[in-house]
Amino acid sequence: MMKITNGEQKNKYKDEYLYMNYISMFKQVCKLFIAILVCFMVPCINSGASSPSIAVSTTTVASGEDDYFIYTVVAGDSLWLIANKFNTTVNEIISLNNLKSTTIYVGQSLKIPADTGPGIKNINYKVKAGDTLSMLAEYFGTSIENIKILNMLSSDIIYIDQVLRIPASCIKYRVVSGDTLWQLSLKYNTSIEKIKLFNGLEGHLIYIGQILYIPYLPQVPEVSYITHTVQSGDTVWSISIKYGIPQYEILNANGLSESSILMIGQKLKIPVHKIPVKPTPGPQYGEYLDWWTEAQYLFPIGKTAVVRDFITGNTFKIKRTVGANHADCEPLSSLDSNVIKTLWGGSYSWVTRAIIVEVDNRKIAASMTSMPHDISYIENNNFPGHFDIHFRNSTRHVDGAVDAAHQEKVKIAAGVKY
Repeated sequence: MMKITNGEQKNKYKDEYLYMNYISMFKQVCKLFIAILVCFMVPCINSGASSPSIAVSTTTVASGEDDYFIYTVVAGDSLWLIANKFNTTVNEIISLNNLKSTTIYVGQSLKIPADTGPGIKNINYKVKAGDTLSMLAEYFGTSIENIKILNMLSSDIIYIDQVLRIPASCIKYRVVSGDTLWQLSLKYNTSIEKIKLFNGLEGHLIYIGQILYIPYLPQVPEVSYITHTVQSGDTVWSISIKYGIPQYEILNANGLSESSILMIGQKLKIPVHKIPVKPTPGPQYGEYLDWWTEAQYLFPIGKTAVVRDFITGNTFKIKRTVGANHADCEPLSSLDSNVIKTLWGGSYSWVTRAIIVEVDNRKIAASMTSMPHDISYIENNNFPGHFDIHFRNSTRHVDGAVDAAHQEKVKIAAGVKY
């Protein structure tokens, strides 16, 4: 008997896979050819085909096109404001819409280039035996909370054949010459079946220029450490401000208490938090980041940021000056204070508004009130105090409780509440 080597066995499997792939492609081409003939031969066809058990839809993609979404112009809009709001350029909008000038009008529908970074695609999924929300969240790169919000579930109980909308994490990929589903599955460390699921594909046939949604599993936050050598005048508080982390983390990492005395030359471990980018349902939304494990490290005390009002798109500059349970912030100038007052109808208020906090090329979903209160640090900004900005799961300082009104606005800014 002839002995088959491992290499020959692998080649055999690959040949068999390619053979089956070619057969599948041939069948798909035949189906397409027949469909074209039918369209020419029959003036009107009433299709009675049943819909598949798993269908795919998205909230950010225009009908018949995969690389833009539709935006309706509102009062006060300009191409510059729209381009900044959706992280694109005026020239890209002009080119995509074949505009002859920069003039636009209220009610006009504009194509806006879709973001090609990590995003979210809402997939209709039929529950199978053994499925749990935890398993589905892990498989689709989302969270149990996001699935429950999107499906208005009050518990973690799901049942067989129940259809759930899953906010699946993905990236967009344009097919180039030579691509196959097998090659893409290897390149992006996923499976052929998962790519087919995300794109509603029945066979293996793909074509050049086609936009595919590729499964993307978001990374989790990571913590590493660096060393700080204590200098004259250093305090734990000043060191925490320098490195943008809470004071208690330095104390805990070094076995210190608030009464500990630092010595010049002393070596301290400083936590460094790496916060990966989370996908969003579209470029108009902010990342839905947890305050305690993510957002506070991107927007630490002493950091400046641009706030974009989610409804109007108006912007102003701020600085986080204090705050632990949420961000206590102040406008940088009197001009910024005036923008804030105008947004709240001409007077400062405890009413919450959905906002996007833009800091270091990150956009974070948040909620804000504008009422000045307590201590302030910035002078000559015509704002007597600071205001509150809340993020996902942040809490009030007065009682340590989550503020429901703020959390509702954070969800709106993140696109997880429709």
